[in-house]
Amino acid sequence: MRPLGAHVFAPDRPLPQAPLEAAPARNRVRFLALGVFAVLALLAGRAVQLAFAGDPLAAPRASVGALALPRADIVDRNGVLLATTVRAWALTAEPALVRDAGATADVLRQEFPSLDRQTLLRRLTNTDQTLVFLDRGLTAEERDRALGLGLPGIGAQAEHRRDYPQGALAAHALGFADIDLNPRAGVELGLDREIRAAGEAGRAVRLSLDVRMQYALETELDAAARASGASGAAAILLDGRSGETLALASWPSFDPNNIGRSPEDARRDRVAGDLHELGSTIKPFTVAMALEEELASSGELFDLSQPLELDNTVIADHEPISGYATLRDILARSSNVGAARLALRLGGARQRSYLERLGLTSATTLQLGRHQAPLAPHAGSRRDVAALGFGYGLATTPATLAGAYTVFANNGARVAPTMLALAPGAEIERTQIFTADVTRQLLVYLRAAVTDGTGRAADVRGLAVAGKTGTAEKPGGAQGYDESRNFSSFAGVFPANDPRYVIVVALDDTGAGEAGGLVAAPVVARTLRRIAPMLGLRVEPASAAR
Repeated sequence: MRPLGAHVFAPDRPLPQAPLEAAPARNRVRFLALGVFAVLALLAGRAVQLAFAGDPLAAPRASVGALALPRADIVDRNGVLLATTVRAWALTAEPALVRDAGATADVLRQEFPSLDRQTLLRRLTNTDQTLVFLDRGLTAEERDRALGLGLPGIGAQAEHRRDYPQGALAAHALGFADIDLNPRAGVELGLDREIRAAGEAGRAVRLSLDVRMQYALETELDAAARASGASGAAAILLDGRSGETLALASWPSFDPNNIGRSPEDARRDRVAGDLHELGSTIKPFTVAMALEEELASSGELFDLSQPLELDNTVIADHEPISGYATLRDILARSSNVGAARLALRLGGARQRSYLERLGLTSATTLQLGRHQAPLAPHAGSRRDVAALGFGYGLATTPATLAGAYTVFANNGARVAPTMLALAPGAEIERTQIFTADVTRQLLVYLRAAVTDGTGRAADVRGLAVAGKTGTAEKPGGAQGYDESRNFSSFAGVFPANDPRYVIVVALDDTGAGEAGGLVAAPVVARTLRRIAPMLGLRVEPASAAR
């Protein structure tokens, strides 16, 4: 056994040999020391690098930080840039350092003629302020011109400004932000929270708009409004199954890059912000309600040859229908008498319930800055119920009407319109209002209104447009309505055999005799011929004139 404790060696005996592993151990110690020295040398070199060259990771971090903006880019569904935040400059002055305010103002106005001399003098002499702004939103070139003047006390300060690369295109849909990037209208206001959050995250906000369709819709609306002498116009195109807004236009338009030069009337959003009684575009819903409640049938015959008198009010058709008429005739020939009689069968309570579920008594869900709630008083008499049946007594917006027409693209279910592009496979909320059978029946009638009725000018060969014209006299005059001032419209869906898209076009103050079939329906046809290929739809060439 090996004794416990320390070994004792006699002085006359040789020391025992060291274990064989001692030399390798010493080598490991040397290698460890060399390793520690190398690490220390690397750390020292790193310190020198940071001291003289700066942190090489600083540039990537600065780059990431630069992506965060107060407002995100806005793009269309295909990625086309619609709005962006760019570096700008403010022209500033330190009044205490300005030597001659009058001379300084005169020199500045030579380079920037839009500046007001009295305003400049007031600011340049305002010694109560350390720094004052003389102009905002300057480009880098304008900044350089200002600083190149060498004026004492005049400087420039970096800031941001909102830029709209497409100019006036989609101006009412986009809206605008002021010089301090505060949103004032359109999706800039309606989607403000999302735009700010996306800016912080360094990503863009993608709208459902398609600039190609937007351009086609705007140019056709502009031409029609000018030709008809309208005071204003509005149009909206939806994917009726998803609710995505593909194009939205108000007329007249404006350039959001030059808000100060655009009149207030041009900035009005007439799609979601202007209320009008929509006239006969409401009649399809009256017919659908009667069918849904089994208060009428497709084979029923109506005698509409005589006006209808209610509460000392006479309801008549512009062109009376002689002989017996069907539900198809009521829509195709736009009979006020027929729609009024169907509405009376429904009664006020059921009529109101349907109008509410169609969204016609509520503000649109579109994420725009202006949400004008409809004027939708409850019907107080049989006359009111009858008038609602053919489009009077309810004032709403074209956007709200378009949302209601989505029922014809979803087998009777309504979809809420949106300005945001939806992800593929996104869940769509649908509110069932009419049965699929009733909806299919209405599509037959609406197609007839285009092929044989008041909407013939909206027909596009090969596209099968289905829809309804509307002509509502505007309030005013001795009788309550002014026959010389009309709100003319067309609302419809296409293609009728497999409906998906909804379009509404309206022109305001079109004059006596300018019915929806004459001024609004042609806009629809011209627009659809242009955008059909973009939607993957084929149209046949128009027949040659003889």
